[in-house]
Amino acid sequence: MRREVIMRKLFLAPVLLSLAVLSCLSTSRAQVSPRPPGSTSKDAPAGKSEAEALPPGTVLSVELSKSLDAKKSKAEARVEARTAIDLLVHGQIVVPRNTKIMGRVTEAKAHSKTSPGSLLGISFERMLLKDGREVPLQATVQAIARPLQLNYLGNDSNPAGDMASGIPSQRPTSAGDSTAPSIPPRYPTSTIPEPPGLNVPNTSTVSPLAPTSRGVIGIKGLSLETSGSVSVLTSNTGNVHLDSGTQLMLRVQ
Repeated sequence: MRREVIMRKLFLAPVLLSLAVLSCLSTSRAQVSPRPPGSTSKDAPAGKSEAEALPPGTVLSVELSKSLDAKKSKAEARVEARTAIDLLVHGQIVVPRNTKIMGRVTEAKAHSKTSPGSLLGISFERMLLKDGREVPLQATVQAIARPLQLNYLGNDSNPAGDMASGIPSQRPTSAGDSTAPSIPPRYPTSTIPEPPGLNVPNTSTVSPLAPTSRGVIGIKGLSLETSGSVSVLTSNTGNVHLDSGTQLMLRVQ
């Protein structure tokens, strides 16, 4: 009798072991989410695009979406800019044109008779991608210049002020990709039309900033310094004012 029981156990053991293995395999397969037909591993959170990991030193060409004025701005006020051209890496667009670059005013001081000199601190901190994602971005202002298209209506800046000139008239499309083809600037270098009602010589030109541009170009009386992640604009002769469309060359930290 005992011998018969032992024989049954020996017979059932392999069967039970096989069932256990099959159960484990089915469970592990159920935990793996199916991949849609035709997709590849690159399709997965390839959402983690190169835009989310821009290396330090990457240069972004942007334009202010709204004007900034040290007299009207307060600390923590929002600053918004948009990329002026596509940023290419190895021939691929990683930051499309018109991508929002968001920042804030860190400090502001208006010019007055009793307290001459004006100051405006800016810090750019994040990028809003077109798919809705918000990407941290620490960038400082490497260069600044007047808008490529000046709007004199409601503009309290001095249209007769010095303009940028002698700067390469073609913006490169990428930072760190010397093989990427260049794209002509959105607005060609041209003579600024004389505003109605103002006796201003029609001889000044405004050119696009280049990735190698540094400092303040063509804006009289304005100085630029960088302290950590903050870019500080100062003027000893008047109020710091930046028109909508002001060109900025941002450098990722």
